[in-house]
Amino acid sequence: MAKRIVLDLDLCCGCRSCEAACKAAFKGEARIRHGDIAGEAYLPLACKHCNEPLCLAACPVDAITKDEATGIVTRSAMICIGCQSCAYACPFGVIDAPLIRHISQKCDLCSDREEGPRCVAACSSGALKFLSDKEIKKHQIGMRMVSKHAFYRRSP
Repeated sequence: MAKRIVLDLDLCCGCRSCEAACKAAFKGEARIRHGDIAGEAYLPLACKHCNEPLCLAACPVDAITKDEATGIVTRSAMICIGCQSCAYACPFGVIDAPLIRHISQKCDLCSDREEGPRCVAACSSGALKFLSDKEIKKHQIGMRMVSKHAFYRRSP
């Protein structure tokens, strides 16, 4: 069953502990980014592991693949040539265009860990959760639904 990282915008305090956990695991290369949204919010942006990933379609050397069973979209560092096509194709801007070691950095949901992504475990405010698609549809925090759009910010 596919699982995704979900962000509760109202709980995120912008501490960037998710980014620090990711950097520590991948030798200084964060695979989660933070985006400044209209100067009012600074929030983590993780790979969405899309159903039809544009980064996969844009890769000229097939370095990006999708596991149909889990839904995880991964990138092979050995095959990647650093052309940045995936970074330009990503509609969410979560793949960094400034390349480190001439290869693109792509979140793989920490597939090496059974506990789930490190960024979710490191989130001090509980804003990041690792939920299945089924759980996302019915998951409620308080009396509202978790935002499904990365750039939606609930008005006070």
